Amino acid sequence: MLRVAETQVLFRVEKELLEALDRILSAEGFKTRNEWFRAQIRKALDDAKRKRAAGLLKRLTADGIEEDDIVDMVREWRSKKGRR
Repeated sequence: MLRVAETQVLFRVEKELLEALDRILSAEGFKTRNEWFRAQIRKALDDAKRKRAAGLLKRLTADGIEEDDIVDMVREWRSKKGRR
């Protein structure tokens, strides 16, 4: 079994906020605050990765190139690759 190093995170919240969080956690099926917190961290990191990837793809957009042009380029590339 692979052991992952863990770090404890402590933070303070108002009692009412914590009670509201606990109600939401049980309604969403989380057994513990820790389980919910880990899921939220994973989601935030995944969202950040997607945003970064979308930003990179946006920079790859080339003006004046149509979808058919890209299809033609791929077909040409595949035909040249097949000749080798």
